[in-house]
Amino acid sequence: MENYLQRLARSIGFLSRYPVPTRYFHGDDGSLGETSGMFALSGVIIALPIACIAALLSKFGTNEMLIAVLVLAMQTFITGALHEDGLSDCVDGFWGGRNKEHILEIMRDSRLGAYGTLALIFSILLKFVALSTIIDQVGAVQLFILIPAISGISRAVMVWHWRSLPPARQDGVAKQVGIPTQRSFNENIIASIVLIALPLIFGYNILNIVIAIPLTISCVYLFTKLADKKINGHTGDTIGATQQISEAALLFGFASLA
Repeated sequence: MENYLQRLARSIGFLSRYPVPTRYFHGDDGSLGETSGMFALSGVIIALPIACIAALLSKFGTNEMLIAVLVLAMQTFITGALHEDGLSDCVDGFWGGRNKEHILEIMRDSRLGAYGTLALIFSILLKFVALSTIIDQVGAVQLFILIPAISGISRAVMVWHWRSLPPARQDGVAKQVGIPTQRSFNENIIASIVLIALPLIFGYNILNIVIAIPLTISCVYLFTKLADKKINGHTGDTIGATQQISEAALLFGFASLA
């Protein structure tokens, strides 16, 4: 149990700005091979306070667009825009680079380019509209279940992308933290199955799940193939971008028949 708590604490500390007691990092070598097994559960925990606030506001009849903006803003603040940064860097590099070396150089540059800016705008707009639609159509309990479920699944999917490709750089952060173990991959698969089932148990339309899950798998698969073609591997940015892509796809799927 202590090992699971340590892995969970380290995962939350990596994926968010939540304060985590330093005792959980004693002896930590920075590897995420085992820690990444807790990504799905960490995603749920990270989103729980957000889900509570959103459900309460929904219960008291707050405008759905105001709730959607608040949810997206809190997610960004709590994670330090970690995944949004990855998405913008990937789009800047993939569409602005001439070859692998140039793409990786652009992705490492902290400055935000036109492609990355547009990607963030379109991503936020899509999530805002989808989330507003969902909030308008579902009850507070369903909303409370759905927000953490999407947060957890989108972080579990990161591990799939991560394990599918080798590190693109030999001197990058992704190389230093290692590759998720088979156990970590399996733990995220199991957690995702549970999280997919929860909205259904609480009365969400099964057709939305039938749309959302295949759409998410397809988007992540295509993005992984694109990363392989462009840079022959993964980076921290592509892993973060995977979370943003899967989150947008899940929201789109759940909103499509709301």
